[in-house]
Amino acid sequence: MAKAKLAKEIYLETPNEIGMLAKISTVIANSGVNIVALYAYGERNKAKFRIVTSDNAKAMEALKPLNFKMNEEEVVLLELEDKTGVMAEVSRKLAIKKVNLKYIYGTTIEGAPNCILVLSAEDNEKVMKVLI
Repeated sequence: MAKAKLAKEIYLETPNEIGMLAKISTVIANSGVNIVALYAYGERNKAKFRIVTSDNAKAMEALKPLNFKMNEEEVVLLELEDKTGVMAEVSRKLAIKKVNLKYIYGTTIEGAPNCILVLSAEDNEKVMKVLI
């Protein structure tokens, strides 16, 4: 049903300014690193980014001169068939096993066979056991 693997994402906190996404994504691109998944939002005067890349170490090194609060956090990357009801099935399995999710984000493209979810739980190993 699903392919799941443990991964790392970059958590970055910046000033909430126009163009910040362009600044960060340009720095990452210029380092030769691909952005695999991205979740970002502004909250008052802060912008918060969660970014899964093809090479977090290289991306973080490139971002370091910007002097933003930054760290790496463990997540689960979940590849699912893109069809109606799959998310309901996954979330029911997690609920039955009492997995407490901290957050989840993902993407799908109409017509593509699969979608990708990035999720974080209090126990990511438990997520892996439930979903694979």
